[in-house]
Amino acid sequence: MKMLEAGKFGRTIIVELTRGDRVIECIDKALKEAGVTSAVIVSCVGSLQKLHYHWPTDTGEVANDEFLTIEGAIEVGSLTGTYIGGAAHYHIVASDLEKKYVGHLEPDTEVLYLLEIVFAELEGCNLERKLTPQNVKLLFPK
Repeated sequence: MKMLEAGKFGRTIIVELTRGDRVIECIDKALKEAGVTSAVIVSCVGSLQKLHYHWPTDTGEVANDEFLTIEGAIEVGSLTGTYIGGAAHYHIVASDLEKKYVGHLEPDTEVLYLLEIVFAELEGCNLERKLTPQNVKLLFPK
């Protein structure tokens, strides 16, 4: 276990996405345009027409992931995560009429009607993500 001090909350940034917007790509663009380098998701509501995500497939020493793409009418139950040093790390809980989907959100995920994401900026955050030999992106002080 390690504890890292990440600064304090600054501005509140609301990103509203509409049909066909790619979630991670549009969030990255919006936060960069706003000059945000680190933030945490406070709230998210909306729907997707394409969900691209991954999840772990075993408990080995090195992370092995399965990547999945679901298309159709998908309701977002929760989107949580951080944007640290300009790098997104978001996890999603979503469902369609058949199944529930849980995992790490990937690029190429697309909005169906609307997706509203509220971010709290982290001021004075001096952290970055680094890929470890175990294929895990952990936080480290800069």
